[in-house]
Amino acid sequence: MTSNDLHDAPVQHKDSMLDRRLTVLETRFDTTLTMLPNKADLSELKAELKTDIHAEAARLSKWMAATAVTMVFGFGGMILTMMARLHGA
Repeated sequence: MTSNDLHDAPVQHKDSMLDRRLTVLETRFDTTLTMLPNKADLSELKAELKTDIHAEAARLSKWMAATAVTMVFGFGGMILTMMARLHGA
């Protein structure tokens, strides 16, 4: 329904068309408002996200520590090998 439909219609028909549009809009708003999250839903989501973020940070910290230890052993082995080769030559 366009605004031109309302301009060309008789007064009684305009009122019924406007009432129908208003009813449709109210129904849409009532349906939409019930689907929106409330404060409890948002706080629950926040708690879940905090837990997930902390778990992921702990997992990444373990990987970083393991990588650092591996690099120390790797470079240590290379240095020892180079020193042994230099003394042997």
